[in-house]
Amino acid sequence: YDASANFFNPATLTDLTNITVTLGFMTEHPRGRMKSDVPNGHTSSMDPGVFFLPHFHLAVPLPWDFAFGLGVMPEYGLGSEYSKHWDLNFNSVDTTVTSFTVNPNLAYKVTDKWSLGAGMRFLFFDFEQHSLPVVTPYGHRFKNRLKGDNDMEDFGYQVGTKYDLLDNFAVGLVYKSMTRVHVKGTSRNHLYSAADPVTAAALSAAAAQKTGDAKTSIDLPQSITGGFNWDITPTWHLGGTIAWTDWSSIGTLNFHLPGQTKKIKLKWKDTWRVGLAPSWDFAENWTWLASYVFETDCCGDQLSTMLPASDRHLLAAGIAWRCSERLEIAASYGLIIMNGHSSQDRDAGGNLREYTPYRGVSHAVGCSITYRF
Repeated sequence: YDASANFFNPATLTDLTNITVTLGFMTEHPRGRMKSDVPNGHTSSMDPGVFFLPHFHLAVPLPWDFAFGLGVMPEYGLGSEYSKHWDLNFNSVDTTVTSFTVNPNLAYKVTDKWSLGAGMRFLFFDFEQHSLPVVTPYGHRFKNRLKGDNDMEDFGYQVGTKYDLLDNFAVGLVYKSMTRVHVKGTSRNHLYSAADPVTAAALSAAAAQKTGDAKTSIDLPQSITGGFNWDITPTWHLGGTIAWTDWSSIGTLNFHLPGQTKKIKLKWKDTWRVGLAPSWDFAENWTWLASYVFETDCCGDQLSTMLPASDRHLLAAGIAWRCSERLEIAASYGLIIMNGHSSQDRDAGGNLREYTPYRGVSHAVGCSITYRF
């Protein structure tokens, strides 16, 4: 165990007997291709670049079988970017969601085998999207930039429990609440194309009239996660998890813009995630780590290109080195394979268009350092 128990299960903070700090980062680079049924259309690459995701965790044992923890980490994120000339650029050219959670926790060891933990999740949430909506029957376009954040005013909570069924087998359960996020920002329009100077001036004036304050609310979902840890032998270990996430709580996003409401139909569906993670202490101070996770697609009958619809296979391997009794360093590499599903959206003429992501992969590299005082 290390201080990342703050995120995975706060009840396991009671297993840490020293003040423990864990800090590190992960990078992700999602990529893929998109094709549509637009007549004479073409495929487009999807490459939003490399994302850097840092995290920090602290665990402090307290008197009377209590423990305190604090985690600061990204919890929700999204990144998609397509060519400006792709067939569905009226919906989205690029979308970025950046968030991090500040998560204080308190845990209590009820008995030698049973622990409870709970904490608050204070969430910062930032949203940005660029699109090229058609604004006239003659094909003239605005370039729209929609951006906002929640000023870290929204919060939820989590509760967890852990029980040692055997000396070498423990089970746990964690519930994370729904968090309603209120995003406020601006919607700005700039003229992207025009036929002549007179038309350009008129459309630029129209674009300026549709620039101003914007806001929306998003219900980030509740989830329930169960898992186990099994010390099969003194050197072989196995962890397992199953999780349900209530993504169906997000139906339609209503962006309240100057003079209009922009509706993005998502109608996402609940997801399931299952995974196994074996590990092997192959030397006195070295451990080999591996994991496989399968996660079902959350995108239902969405009319949006913000998030490509796909199931995900997550494969990872890594190594941990205990440099001393106090210091441990771990590094890992992960590959996410995304199996795309078709989605739909309506173009400026009201025609229903279908698009399909394929060749979706994401490379992830991570490193963490744990120090026990």
